[in-house]
Amino acid sequence: MVLHACGRDGVSIAVKCSGDGQLDTQDNSLTNNILLTSVSGIGVYADTQPVPTTDINNRPGWLHTKPTGNTDKFNYYFYSQGSHPVTLGEIKSLLSTVTIDTWPSSASMPFFVIYTKPTGVGDAGAWYHSKRAYAVDGTKKVLMGESVNIYCVNKPSSFRNNKREIELSTKIDTGTALDTEEVLTISLQSDSGSAASTQVLVETLGLELQGGTSTYFNLIG
Repeated sequence: MVLHACGRDGVSIAVKCSGDGQLDTQDNSLTNNILLTSVSGIGVYADTQPVPTTDINNRPGWLHTKPTGNTDKFNYYFYSQGSHPVTLGEIKSLLSTVTIDTWPSSASMPFFVIYTKPTGVGDAGAWYHSKRAYAVDGTKKVLMGESVNIYCVNKPSSFRNNKREIELSTKIDTGTALDTEEVLTISLQSDSGSAASTQVLVETLGLELQGGTSTYFNLIG
């Protein structure tokens, strides 16, 4: 038997039972779906080689496999400015659900990068002013093939599932990276130095801002 309830917009949603026996409503009405073959999908994985594919085991998400020991990597860009700019200090949390199918090296775990807008004065890169990366602490244990929620900055208000949570707590700044700098784009990306055969499945991406504004994406193969 499947129970249903009404979400905040009045749409019927499924009610699931969590591991501790509590009921949990999964409201996906605020989640955007991005199709791999759509124009928006191609824009998200720009600057990615080889391009992601659907999963041969029919798992949800985009699958990226590195076939040889070169500098190939994926970059999934999931922020661009809307009606108002967002500053670095306004970002509350970045989150993603990922599965790492192969771990040939410690560089297999993907990481988040926030780029700020270039100003023409003291820019740290050719197309950005500063960047801030969040990577996993090397002591964290993740099993091969385990689907986990990764996050950084702060713990998100919702992961929208009941999977294990892993904080990317290592922060690396390039440039000034001041809280007042306006964000240009945000990406989840893999390490170009990862070994051949590294395989990563990315199911969801999310961004939460201070004050309650948020956006979530399901990557559909």
